[in-house]
Amino acid sequence: MSLSISRANLPGSGAPKITYLSTTIWTRADMIIPLKHSLKQQVSSMYGPVTYTRDGRAIEFEIPIYGFWNSLSVLFPSYLLAGIHGARIFGTTDTPMTITARNGDQIVLNNVQLVAVSNLKLKANEQIFSGNAKFVALIGNNLSPTTANSYYTITTGATYAEGNFPQSNFKSLAWTGAWGSRTGWTNILTQDGWDIDWQVKFMSPDDLVDGIGPVDKFYDSCQPKISAIVVGPTLSQLDTAVDFQGTNAAVGADIAADSAPLVLTDGTSTITLAVASFIETGLVFAPGKKRIAKSTWQGTLSFTTGAPNAIATVA
Repeated sequence: MSLSISRANLPGSGAPKITYLSTTIWTRADMIIPLKHSLKQQVSSMYGPVTYTRDGRAIEFEIPIYGFWNSLSVLFPSYLLAGIHGARIFGTTDTPMTITARNGDQIVLNNVQLVAVSNLKLKANEQIFSGNAKFVALIGNNLSPTTANSYYTITTGATYAEGNFPQSNFKSLAWTGAWGSRTGWTNILTQDGWDIDWQVKFMSPDDLVDGIGPVDKFYDSCQPKISAIVVGPTLSQLDTAVDFQGTNAAVGADIAADSAPLVLTDGTSTITLAVASFIETGLVFAPGKKRIAKSTWQGTLSFTTGAPNAIATVA
């Protein structure tokens, strides 16, 4: 047996340039496009598990986004931050995503939508996107799984063109917060920055068609949480804010009844949680640590003439 390999036959490598909705997305780390089957086990009474059959499929993947604060309508789409409960998100026209390496290796996914906003870390010297943005690619419109390139097209030797790398939009500054006009809460500093967990959910199951699989997803909710070890409020102001006991603390009381907008800014950009309720904090008794533990705000919906407002805005 001969063990030899021509280097000409080795697949390429290299970081991706991602083109989506006329926007270039850069990554801060590796990304993978998994081509993974969903299988159904087939069982017989006599022999038990015998084989598997292919089920409908989707391509779920994550992008570790580099810290550019731009293309906000792409990274924070209105169908998530101001979504309609039960609405489909893929629409009637395919939205492709093109991923190209410098050597020309390329995959074009036919039909892609963002399904989970990247968590954020608002802290000096930290890139603003702390988590990964999650996307789903489904079968192209009016195509069958047995059709060639119905989900994606792989190309080698594609033309690579440099994309704009707008370093002026890079974010890694400290952010301050203001929770309404409450005394002690209008200029909140932090020990270790702010963490935002967007908590986007979809209904289960997806929109399915027998013999094809998932063709769309139904939006459920986006209920973000924002956390930080706060610096500024006194212990008395903290106790009043958490509503653990006292006037607003009745079991069954709506947390939004004692809420206010939570506005975070680095001086040039702003993230606003429209209705923010203070739901968690704690007191730390230890040497060399601040007295106040990590504190958390929960976002909830607000309504105008019966219609839900956006749960958050970014600018």
